[in-house]
Amino acid sequence: MIKIETGKNFKIENLLSLRKKMSQKQVNEEIVKIQQFLKENGIRKDGPLINATYGVEVINGEQILDMEFLIPLDREVNLPKEYKFKKVLYLANSVYARHTGNPATLQNTYAQINKYVKDNNLQPLAPLYNINVKEANSPLEINDMIIDVYLPVNPCIL
Repeated sequence: MIKIETGKNFKIENLLSLRKKMSQKQVNEEIVKIQQFLKENGIRKDGPLINATYGVEVINGEQILDMEFLIPLDREVNLPKEYKFKKVLYLANSVYARHTGNPATLQNTYAQINKYVKDNNLQPLAPLYNINVKEANSPLEINDMIIDVYLPVNPCIL
């Protein structure tokens, strides 16, 4: 059982944003592409990788994810058309949980957060946001990952 907290806020500035529909293979390719872009342009990643999944659909038997990646940058920059620059991401009044371990079991954390939201009659305002606090730099480190999960909810009691 994970510890769920409420009323949590998360704020970060100067973000590269990429939102698109893609397969799991394309997700990995896009992350590599972003890393190459940053390196080639002397832009430094200045914080954790953040992602949100807006939807999932199956097309021709393949799972397609509508995802957004947010990468904090060391400064404000002009980006090519495929990326957007976001000055700030502020997740306010969020239900929060820390997932420790393999991201393959992240669905269990989501289920517990969603159950908490339902049991407490809360209204989500956005998708779940994953903030990779400790990333895996090799396959051996996959079970040591730490991912903070935020779900902004309506502060009003209706």
